[in-house]
Amino acid sequence: MTGAAAAEITISGTARIGMVTTEGAAATTGAATAAALTAEAVQTLAYLESQYTGGTSTFTGTAAYAAADIAAAELDEIQANIALAKANLLASNAATGAAANAQIVTDIATLESLLANALGATAPADTAKAKDTTVGKNRVRISFAGSGTTDGGLTYGFSARADHSNTSTGGSQYISGAFGKISMGDLNGGDEQLVGNLSGVGSSGAGSHQEFGYQSSSHNIGYSVSMAGVSFAATTDLVRGADATATGSNSAMGLKWSGDMGGATVGIALGTSKIGAVSEDSMSASVSMGGLSIMAVSHSNDNGPAVAAVAEAAATATAAHVFAVAKVDNLDTDTTGLSLSYAMDAMSVTAYTRTESTSGVADKDYSGVGFTYNMGGATLKAGFVDANDISIMDFGVNFSF
Repeated sequence: MTGAAAAEITISGTARIGMVTTEGAAATTGAATAAALTAEAVQTLAYLESQYTGGTSTFTGTAAYAAADIAAAELDEIQANIALAKANLLASNAATGAAANAQIVTDIATLESLLANALGATAPADTAKAKDTTVGKNRVRISFAGSGTTDGGLTYGFSARADHSNTSTGGSQYISGAFGKISMGDLNGGDEQLVGNLSGVGSSGAGSHQEFGYQSSSHNIGYSVSMAGVSFAATTDLVRGADATATGSNSAMGLKWSGDMGGATVGIALGTSKIGAVSEDSMSASVSMGGLSIMAVSHSNDNGPAVAAVAEAAATATAAHVFAVAKVDNLDTDTTGLSLSYAMDAMSVTAYTRTESTSGVADKDYSGVGFTYNMGGATLKAGFVDANDISIMDFGVNFSF
């Protein structure tokens, strides 16, 4: 790289003072609801009945029973099996063996658990409304950046910051040329770099619910290149020391096109990542024209492969008793969102909405609205967010120097 033809270091800073008020969680009323019997529970009941009665179970095959489909006769059958198992235990003696007696005790607990599940879980206790909280939010960050150019035309640089006066966070470094840019340090994943997040509100972010939580956010080495309006980024994590991500896949990529269309700046981006067995796919579309900016983001996380069910298996001379384990589907979580911002001289207004959807689980909805007013070096910011029915108000002044 020979010598440095040019180099410079810059120092800048940001600070903020403000407060955030968060509504306490609403009061809840406990209510017991009848639960369903899974296919694995049905198998367990049929097996245990054969152990104690030798009869034919009305819980046939591997069918699962919805809560409304569990007949009184079937509930009676579970209770009858509990009574038979207890009678069997009372009739046992030393000749039966401690291991056999222990197994009967275990089977009784299993049957009682399944009966409770079929009848409905015990109602959870009522909870009172949590108190609203108001906290002060203040912070100062000093940012350092350096860049230089070698005699050969390569560009290199770094960025780092110090928070308050006694803590710091790691920075990042890069070297770039006609081949593209290689970066190391604290990086977002390649998908997040190009797909991005929605616009947020408030002085301190009001919970930052406009963000999508990319799983690749801890990557520490990446490559990126841009040409003719098309950008590409790829990142991974070079594990430093023991880390769970040392096994399996650990990669992220993003691709984005941006250009001018009829006076508007348009961007389309796609991203994907795979960490271990969990993969994520994301995409975004953005339009900016005049003072108006619109951003739409879609994000899908497959949450990993399904975990197979394990059927009940009796103890043998060489193997311990195995209890049934229900199947875990690990259903996908799909998240979509939209944000709009409009700037008018020194003032700007922003609004966003984001929804998380997982099959079988109630949707989670987040929305926010806020404004900023630039006073020249200091910016007044306020935001209100509905975070899945919890209200957050965020107000303060942000400084830059």
